[in-house]
Amino acid sequence: MESLFVLAIILGVISVYRYFREEERKKEEEENRFFNQLMGETDNMESKTEETTTMEETMSTRQLVLNTIEHIGSKPEYTEDGYIRFEYQGVVFLMETADDCDFVNLIWPWCYSFNKFDIDEFARVRQVINDINAYGVVSVFYSDTDSDDVAVHVKKNFLFIQQIPNIEGYLRMMLDGFFKTVRKLDLEIEKMKMQEGNG
Repeated sequence: MESLFVLAIILGVISVYRYFREEERKKEEEENRFFNQLMGETDNMESKTEETTTMEETMSTRQLVLNTIEHIGSKPEYTEDGYIRFEYQGVVFLMETADDCDFVNLIWPWCYSFNKFDIDEFARVRQVINDINAYGVVSVFYSDTDSDDVAVHVKKNFLFIQQIPNIEGYLRMMLDGFFKTVRKLDLEIEKMKMQEGNG
């Protein structure tokens, strides 16, 4: 009787072990499938590798930027200063690139402005910019203009090479980071105004 009981326990443990091992295998397969989709990989990796190798031999950083901007639905054009200008979600961006460099500068010019004679607003904006720059992944800065306005800009320097999987998604992610930063800038400035009004 005891041997049947021990045998039942052993079979139960083996069944539970197999069940959890199978569940873990399924979970791992699902994670791999998700990772491959995220990275834009397809079942035909060999032809993609050949295409990438061919593209690497012929495409410069500047050409890669131009192609990627077109693939996200924007129309790139050159400015007089040599920047690549394009519009994304209704906002004009500038990109600075060189053929011999794997990094690019992405800029959202004039995302916020204020009168330079408004000392309270200048102090608020300066404080918010310092806070964002301390903890953010982009650089926010301001510059004086020919008019009475001070312009606030957002800039990010990042790697931009052909080996980045799903490079269109990568660029969109960078651009979305700019929108989050400008939203934070606006919200923090308004929050400071409200706190000053209640104080």
